[in-house]
Amino acid sequence: MLGVFVLVATLLVGGCGGSGDTPAVSKIAFQSKRDGNYEIYVMNANGSGPTRLTNNPAEDKDPSWSPDRKHLAFASNRDGNFQIYVMNADGTGQTRLTNNPADDDEPSWSPDGAHLAFVSYRDGNDEIYVMNADGSGQTRLTNNPAGSYDPSWSPDGEHLAFASYRDGSDDLYVMNANGSAPTRLTNNAGAYEPSWAPDGTHLAFVSYRNGGGGDIYVMKADGTAQTQLTNYPAGNYAPCWSPDSKRLAFESYRDGGNGEIYVMNADGTGLTNLTNNPAYDSHASW
Repeated sequence: MLGVFVLVATLLVGGCGGSGDTPAVSKIAFQSKRDGNYEIYVMNANGSGPTRLTNNPAEDKDPSWSPDRKHLAFASNRDGNFQIYVMNADGTGQTRLTNNPADDDEPSWSPDGAHLAFVSYRDGNDEIYVMNADGSGQTRLTNNPAGSYDPSWSPDGEHLAFASYRDGSDDLYVMNANGSAPTRLTNNAGAYEPSWAPDGTHLAFVSYRNGGGGDIYVMKADGTAQTQLTNYPAGNYAPCWSPDSKRLAFESYRDGGNGEIYVMNADGTGLTNLTNNPAYDSHASW
């Protein structure tokens, strides 16, 4: 197991969550079926101390840390269909933010903590929206019949990376935070699930370009220097950066067909298993 990671106070951004004050010991939130259905858990960055935060017969998924690490946004279908909720870091104060007959999920905090990007099916296909952190001001950012999904904020808050099928394959794009000027980063790469590094220099993502299950890749923020980090046919998904941009947590099916959380160095070395459970553990948020 990896040791506990001590983070220097100069870090500005936390992986898959935004910017702000970072506690001395980083935590990884994740979703797990170990208690019969998807619930949100949190564990230390070395895999120890897994703690259940939600307890609901419905599904709770897609955790995303707020920049100050005081809250987690997540999606739940406890009220009939998936909607966006927020709770305190200890699981208390669970509050619904969206209320729509279509599904809302995949929340992603802006680096200043003022907004959440999310995916909604309310207009007939998956599109990316943004709202204030209290759920007000819900605004559509993308409008394409092919759909857009997997939003990830840049550390400066000026851009959103996302995935879309708009050009005939799953590829990654970047747009301004107001939805303007979408620019394609990958080309026929079978790519999705982008995750912006906290230092702003790279994006991790999943690609099917080599066949079989997905693998984790990394590229520069402008789409160049695309590099494969994992190579395992069972599938590797949902990469998420550590707050210091030196490691990536991700989900892998290499241990008997169920998802587990792993961590590796940003160059693909030092692979370490963090969870070990016969049920699914997935969708890490560092």
